[in-house]
Amino acid sequence: MTHKTTILCIEDEKLLLEDLTEELQDAGYEVLTASNGQEGLDCLQQHVPDLVICDMMMPVMSGPELLARIRSDFPRLTRMPFIFLTALATRDDIIQGKKLGADDYLTKPLDFDMLLATVEARLNEVRRIDGAHRAQLMQIEKAIRQSRQARGPLRIALVGGVAKVTEPIHAALEELGCEVALVPEENLKHKSYSFDRQDIVLLVYSKFVHYYLQYMTGQGVRPQHGKMVLLAPPNMSEGARAGLLETGIDGFLDYPYRPVEIFKLLMDRLQPA
Repeated sequence: MTHKTTILCIEDEKLLLEDLTEELQDAGYEVLTASNGQEGLDCLQQHVPDLVICDMMMPVMSGPELLARIRSDFPRLTRMPFIFLTALATRDDIIQGKKLGADDYLTKPLDFDMLLATVEARLNEVRRIDGAHRAQLMQIEKAIRQSRQARGPLRIALVGGVAKVTEPIHAALEELGCEVALVPEENLKHKSYSFDRQDIVLLVYSKFVHYYLQYMTGQGVRPQHGKMVLLAPPNMSEGARAGLLETGIDGFLDYPYRPVEIFKLLMDRLQPA
């Protein structure tokens, strides 16, 4: 079944919202609607649209307030185009929106031909990025498979207690022929679990993992030759990162955990010492 492109329209003027919906549906898009920023935020809790069109000035929650929440609380939507609608776009308004991550502006009264052209241009930009990403991923995957044939499978420990985080990574690693050990974080309680056989240890961040790393560093216990990499949660502060680096981990993979970044880590481990 072909994916139908979905657009979320957020506008407090009822008639304009109806016109927007009709124009976009006639152009073949599926449309979700909301009448203020809070309703738009609620919608994003349940749906992942391909693009958002949002008024700037609205009751309850304004467009800039909504965009700030999306960029801070919804890292999975980082690449989703966000277009502002505005009747009065001053230079300061545009600068504020750009700093928050707005991709474009459309002015009222709305030119619907300009609307459709802008929407298609932004969606095409995302498609180009996706295409380049897939090509890069295929190149890295091919290199990993070739290296594995020469030196055997990489041994990886994946430590974490949340299946929705570990399962996609586990599946991707196994598809590449890695030997993956799933380690519930409860196994670290007695502080005697050994990672000496692992080439890479991926640790899903939690308070328990943090305490474990601090304890093991204090005891001078580390994998003999493997890398320890933390799967960082959204919005981990620089202070927290600095503290974790002091425990001796080798680096971070930031949420959302993109396969290409994990594959690059594998390639780095496969390079001759």
